[in-house]
Amino acid sequence: MDKKILERTITKLFSEAHKRNFDESVELIVTFKNLNIKNKEHRFEFVVTIPNPFITKVKSLVFVKDKNLAVNLKGIVDKVVLDEEISKLSKKDGKKLANEYDVFLAEGSAMLTVGKYLGQTLSPRGKMPLIAPPNPETIKAIISSSPSKIKVSNKKNKSSVAIQTRIGKRSQEPSKIVDNTLALYNSLIDKLPAGKQNIKDISFKTTMSKPLKVGGGK
Repeated sequence: MDKKILERTITKLFSEAHKRNFDESVELIVTFKNLNIKNKEHRFEFVVTIPNPFITKVKSLVFVKDKNLAVNLKGIVDKVVLDEEISKLSKKDGKKLANEYDVFLAEGSAMLTVGKYLGQTLSPRGKMPLIAPPNPETIKAIISSSPSKIKVSNKKNKSSVAIQTRIGKRSQEPSKIVDNTLALYNSLIDKLPAGKQNIKDISFKTTMSKPLKVGGGK
């Protein structure tokens, strides 16, 4: 992708979109072609590190079995849920947690319980926890780096021919959003069976605007 064309597209999007009284997200839409989502080899899920994070603060939740670890995590994470408490959480509770927290981690010994009781609630929302070692400093480091991580997947919807993900904020310079886009794009083409040949078109939109196609129109 041409960096200058991307930057011109985002600049045009910002100039044409109405300004809102909040900092809108900038979303990247990638539409595919010649991709059979029913084929397991054509489905992907990966995490990409972007150079210019657009989230300044995340809320974290960790599922743990070790009560000593739970004590040591106070002040590091926003919420700790003990393994013995997981079975008491209703589907409604699970949805509330998924909406309230951004980063989900689990001690390895608690992961089976999370899957059993909360898997059907958290998984469709992309909030199944990552397994984290029972080390407070490592968990702290994972949480600190999470704003620069974006999860990209087409596994959840088998009929999907596109992905749409947040790639920046309107308050950011277009060049920073472009750098984020290129980091994601370069990782994505490595996952596609035919690389660039599987990409039909790319668009950007803000939270409230219509999509603007790269190299084209709305």
